Amino acid sequence: MNNKNKSTLILHGWGGNKPEHWQEHLAVALTQAGQTVHYPKLPEPTAPNLDLWIAGHEAAFATAGDPDNLTVVCHSLGAITYLHVAARAGKKLAERVLLVAPPYVVPGIPPWSAPATVDTFFPPPLNDTAIAQAAAVTHLVGGNDDDYATWEQMETYAKRLGIACTMLTGAGHISPYWGYGKWDWVEKWCLGTADLPPRSRSAT
Repeated sequence: MNNKNKSTLILHGWGGNKPEHWQEHLAVALTQAGQTVHYPKLPEPTAPNLDLWIAGHEAAFATAGDPDNLTVVCHSLGAITYLHVAARAGKKLAERVLLVAPPYVVPGIPPWSAPATVDTFFPPPLNDTAIAQAAAVTHLVGGNDDDYATWEQMETYAKRLGIACTMLTGAGHISPYWGYGKWDWVEKWCLGTADLPPRSRSAT
C-alpha cells in the first residue's frame, strides 16, 4: 500500500518528549515520507492524569482514520495508557501496535523520579482478549537494563497479554539518554520496509 494512505499515531510517555527523542524524529521522518502522522500532546505531561490521558488517547484514535491502515507507536507511560484504552474499546483500534518500554510501578512505591500521579496508572489492565481485538499485531519491546522496569516484568506483561516481545540489550528505557535519538528501525517499520522483531538503534 502507498505510504500516503497509511497513518501513524505516536503516543508519548510521562514528561512528553524533548526534541532529540526518537518519537520526535519519527514524526518528522514519516511526514516527509508522505504518511499522515498524529502526534497529540497529552495534558499535563509532567503530572499525568489517568482519566485525561485516556480521554486524550480515545480522541486521537477517533480522528486517526481507518484502523486497518493505522500503526500505533507508544512509549513508556503511553504504552500503559494504551492498555487502559484497549481494555475499554471493545473494537479494533489499529492494524499494528508497538509498545515500547512500558514501565512497571508497584502502587504506592513509584520511582523516585516519577510524579506521584503516575501511581494511578497501575496496575494496568492485562486483558489479552481486548488486546487481540484492538489490533492485528501488538509487539512489546524493552531494554534489559531499563530504569523503570526489569526485563522480567516487561516479559510478564507480554505473556499476560498474549503478545510477542523483544529485548534490546543495553537499550535502557529506549530514550535519548540511552542513545535513542534517531531510531532507524522504527522509522522503517512504520513505513513498511522493515519487519518485526524490533532492532536496536545500532543494529545494521
